Amino acid sequence: MEEIQSLIEKVRSDLKEERPEGEIIQALLPVLEKEPGTASRMIEELSNIPSPQIVRILQRLFDISDDKKIRKDIKRWLYRLKSKGITVEEVSPRKEGPVFRPLQAEPSRGFGGPFDFLGQRFLMLVVPHIGRGLTVMQGIVSDTEGLVDFSGGEMARKRFRVFFEDVQRGSPFPLVEIEPSYVRFLFVRAYQLTLDKGKTPPQEYLQLKKEIESIKKEYEESLAYSCTQEDEIEGNDRILRRGGDLLKTDLFSAWKIGEEEIRPYADEVWEAEESKLVLNQAQKEVRFQEIYQRALSDLFPEERRSLYRRRMEEMAYYLFKSGREEDAKVSLAVAIDLKKPPNLIQPNPFLFQLVVKSIFALLKESYEKKVKEPSFIVKP
Repeated sequence: MEEIQSLIEKVRSDLKEERPEGEIIQALLPVLEKEPGTASRMIEELSNIPSPQIVRILQRLFDISDDKKIRKDIKRWLYRLKSKGITVEEVSPRKEGPVFRPLQAEPSRGFGGPFDFLGQRFLMLVVPHIGRGLTVMQGIVSDTEGLVDFSGGEMARKRFRVFFEDVQRGSPFPLVEIEPSYVRFLFVRAYQLTLDKGKTPPQEYLQLKKEIESIKKEYEESLAYSCTQEDEIEGNDRILRRGGDLLKTDLFSAWKIGEEEIRPYADEVWEAEESKLVLNQAQKEVRFQEIYQRALSDLFPEERRSLYRRRMEEMAYYLFKSGREEDAKVSLAVAIDLKKPPNLIQPNPFLFQLVVKSIFALLKESYEKKVKEPSFIVKP
C-alpha cells in the first residue's frame, strides 16, 4: 500500500508540473500488470484526484488493460468522477483483443539566434524523453573557431518554459524555431571545426555527444533555400543592389571588419584626404574607390567569400523564420552572388559597403580619440 501511495503522490506532482500524460501512464503500467488487487487499489486512489487529466489517464489504462476486473473497476471509478461533475466520455467495450498504443515521445525542438559580426551565434536543442523530462542543450558556435561554449542537462518541462523565457529576455535578438535536425547538424559541424583547429571541445558536449548525434542527417545547403525559390532571387539585380542596405538594419548594424585588418586601408583613405597634393573632390573619390576595391580584393579571397556566403545564408534563414521575408531575400541574394567569381566592375554590394563602413567607423573612432587627447600647449 505504501508503494501505491508513493506512486499517487508522484502522479499529483507530475500533474502539477504539467508533465505529459503519456509519461505518467508509462510510470503506472508496471503496477497495472501486477496482481489485480494492487492494480485496483491504484485505480481507486487515482480516482480520488478529480481532474480531466486523470479521466484521460484512466481511459487510456482502460484501453491498455486486458483484465476484465480492472476494466470493470476503471468504468466504476470513471462513473464516480462523472458524478463529481467532471466530463467523462463513455468507454465502449472492445470487440477485439487489447490494442496497445505505444507511447510516443514529443518531437525535439531547435532554436537559434542570428550571427554577430564575429561569426558567432547561439543555438539550443531540446530533446524530450518518455518517462523523463527534457534534455536541454545550448551553446555558442563560431563559423571560424567551432564550439565556443556549450552546456546541457535534464530539465523539467515547467522549469524549461521559465528558463526559455529568461533566455529570450536576455538575448539581444529573439531566438527563432529551427528544424531540430538542422541544429544538431550545426552543433556537429562546429564540433568538427573545433577538432580541426586542434582545440579541446567543451566537456559537457562530449558527455552529450551521443544524444546530439543520435540523428545523423546531413545537409548539402542551408535551409534558407527551402524557404523560397532560388531562381526568383538569382540574377535579380534589383534585390542584390539592396545588399548594402542590410548594414543599416538592426541585425547587421554592428557588423564590421576587424581593426587590424582594415587599418592599413583606413590610413590610406586618411592620407588621401589630407594629401598635400592638390586634388579636387572628384580625384579624391577616384582614389578612395581604388582603396576600397583593393581592400575588397585583399580581405576577401575565395575562402573568406565562401565563409561569408554561408554566413549570409544562415542570416537569410533566420530572417525568413522571423517573418522578415524581404530582408531574407536580400541576404540570400548576397549569398548567391558570393558563389560567383569576384566582379571588379560590380562588386558584391554587401561586402563593398562592409569595407567602406569599417574604414570610416575606424577613422571616426580615431578622430574622436584624438580630439579627446589632452593638449600640452599653454594658451596665452
